[in-house]
Amino acid sequence: MRYLAAAVLALLIAGAASSQGRFGIKAGPVFNYLNTEGENGGSFSDVKTGFTFGFSYALPAGKRFTIQPELNYIILYSDESLTSSTFHLDYFQIPVLLKGTNAKGDFSFYAGPQLSILAHATSKTGSNNTDITTRITETDFAGLVGLEYVTPINITLNARYTQGFSNVIKSEFDTFKSRHQYITLTLGYLFGKKKTQ
Repeated sequence: MRYLAAAVLALLIAGAASSQGRFGIKAGPVFNYLNTEGENGGSFSDVKTGFTFGFSYALPAGKRFTIQPELNYIILYSDESLTSSTFHLDYFQIPVLLKGTNAKGDFSFYAGPQLSILAHATSKTGSNNTDITTRITETDFAGLVGLEYVTPINITLNARYTQGFSNVIKSEFDTFKSRHQYITLTLGYLFGKKKTQ
């Protein structure tokens, strides 16, 4: 699955070099909450701050619409109160977004699905780190919505909310559910000229 992330990055770069789309880069903090329901799964009640960075490619799909695939890397943390452990989860993320843009081309609203591929997972209790990759679901499906503002010098400001649909933690108990929920704020840059309608 990790080869899929590399393939998407190659397609983004190739597409940006060969068409009229716009290639972008971005990075910023993530405010993550691991929502859990049911018994025997532990409690993750606190919002934790992580980090993300990535690449995007906006392909025109209409007068004021674009389709924007992305490849992002995200680092998430969650505190588990039952064992006083901190979970550290890293993912490659591939969202595909439909963006609606205003006439000036500086403000957009977007939404779309996202596939996340687990890169690494550890649990830290005290000074001990344990690899828990096999305890975490390898692929996470989610949906997201967000807003973007592009300044006159092509700097981008983004805010998005992501809701996970897949169980994050593998569990033998059918009653236990765990879902990622997070807000991402990023600062970035768009290459190429802004097109007004």
